[in-house]
Parts: sequence; C-alpha cells; structure tokens
Amino acid sequence: MKLIKIISLAAALCLLPMSSTFAQSDMLSEQMQSAVVNINTADLKQLIKLPGVGKKKAQAIIDYRETNGDFSSLEDLAKVKGVGKKMLAKLDGKVAF
Repeated sequence: MKLIKIISLAAALCLLPMSSTFAQSDMLSEQMQSAVVNINTADLKQLIKLPGVGKKKAQAIIDYRETNGDFSSLEDLAKVKGVGKKMLAKLDGKVAF
C-alpha cells in the first residue's frame, strides 16, 4: 500500500512540469493568434496566419497592394477580390495599416 502511494505521488509530480508546459504553449498560441499584422508590410506567410486568409487570398492582397499602394483602412481591403464583409469582420482588430 505504501509503495502504491509513493508511485502515485511520483507520477503526479512528473505531470506537474508537463501541465505547466502545456499551459505556456496554449498561452503562446493564443498570443500568436491575437497578434496584429501590418497589412501593408506583411509577407505571404504572415498574411496566411490571419483568420480566413489562405494562400490565394494572401497573394491577392499582396498583388493589390503592389499595384495600388498601401491600404489605409479595413474598408480598403474590400477592394481585394474575394474579401467581403464577413472577411472584414474576421480581420477587424487583427490588422494594422
């Protein structure tokens, strides 16, 4: 019985650092998701991290930016093919200009 208690305590202590690591990992992931991306300087990889933005849409944003100049507001993004009101709502607060 005493051996079972010791093994249980040892197992519980081994799990503590892992739980802490998972919590830190979740927190870091949450911070990365909430990071603001400058839409005028972001590259393809950075744009793809935005919600609802895949490779094609990210490239369309870059192409539009290179042809027409920097975006000055969230509404300017609506001029990019494939970006509508729903997309703008997802990007609100996640992009800077």
